[in-house]
Amino acid sequence: MTFETNYYKLLSSLSLAMDFGSQGLMRHHQRVALIALQIGKLYGLNQDQLKRLFTAAILHDAGSNTWMEKQQLMDFNTTKTLDHCKKGYQLFYQHPLFHNISDIILYHHDRWDGLCNSSGRSKSEIPIESRIIHLADRIDVLVRDNVYILDQRKQICHTINAESKKLLDPYLIEAFNDLSERECFWLDLHSEFIDDVLAHHCPVITKQLEVLGVMPIAQTMAKIIDFKSPFTRKHSVGVAEVCHFLAQKAGFTSDHCDILKVSGLLHDLGKLGIPDTILDKPGKLTSSEFDIMKRHTYYTYHILKMIDGFETINHYASCHHEKLNGRGYPFKLDGREIKTGARIVAVADIFIALTENRPYRKAMEKKQVVEIIENQAKSGVIDKELSILLLTNYEEALWLDNTVHNK
Repeated sequence: MTFETNYYKLLSSLSLAMDFGSQGLMRHHQRVALIALQIGKLYGLNQDQLKRLFTAAILHDAGSNTWMEKQQLMDFNTTKTLDHCKKGYQLFYQHPLFHNISDIILYHHDRWDGLCNSSGRSKSEIPIESRIIHLADRIDVLVRDNVYILDQRKQICHTINAESKKLLDPYLIEAFNDLSERECFWLDLHSEFIDDVLAHHCPVITKQLEVLGVMPIAQTMAKIIDFKSPFTRKHSVGVAEVCHFLAQKAGFTSDHCDILKVSGLLHDLGKLGIPDTILDKPGKLTSSEFDIMKRHTYYTYHILKMIDGFETINHYASCHHEKLNGRGYPFKLDGREIKTGARIVAVADIFIALTENRPYRKAMEKKQVVEIIENQAKSGVIDKELSILLLTNYEEALWLDNTVHNK
């Protein structure tokens, strides 16, 4: 299967999931990418450099896992930057698509003057893309959402220029000073139309992607999702493997099996918008906490809805907590509206959840797992035939899950 999709829009949309924090949806990655691209063009970067710059900027904080870490990075004077730079580097350095941005991510908080840089680099030894992202990132953290943007520009410019030849590259600050004279530069940062503005500046055009071309991007997002909690380190990958396995057993085509795998990788995308305290709670959630947890499938739906060609993946991924009896969430779909692919993701998700450690219990034994899945099938929660298919092949499915967790 081929997706006619905008590569920019694919990365930009998925990066939105990383921008949830205690202050809501921050759009930090989009704004940093927008600032960085404009500075990069003024500085004279070529097309290949601009492509790397966009990709690195839209993913630059991928190594920041918790809301607390994200909040720390929003402090202009923070020195707690090294861990997430290293995690981002480790995420990308052997990646089939993103290996060429791994160094950019690693050095994107290095100081211009070299003071305290663990890399030992300074000035032009730091990749130009890293220096641009560092500047763009520090500009954005100074922007306040509750103050009219044009009333902020003088103070932001003052703060940035005070760091010239110290924290930040003085030559890039010259490009920023040029941009800062343009009202549109500032208005774009608070614009309701930021998606369109960023698309205008983005160097990446629409292109066809095979499902296997989408897979590495989905695998990266799955790692980012699962890193959010120590109890779900391999959850999305495990669900994806069991989805692919069940789809094969159900007689799906090879392409359709791969679509199920991508859906499994992305099914919990919206959990990046759920507070860490709820995901890691060592006991049963209260009704209010569970209502907050229900947002994650809603977020998954709306993020994937932004990506052209992802309609099937979106249905399969975002409907994994719908129930055949119509009592699931968030859409209260019933069996007539839930496609087989979404039913597969639901069964795989339950199986993986029951067979992995959680903050409130250890992984369950086979007898318990079988009993729970059979009861849910009988009560009209999940698909009976798919449940039987899974339980008939229980050991093989469990082996897939264990293989994932042992990698």
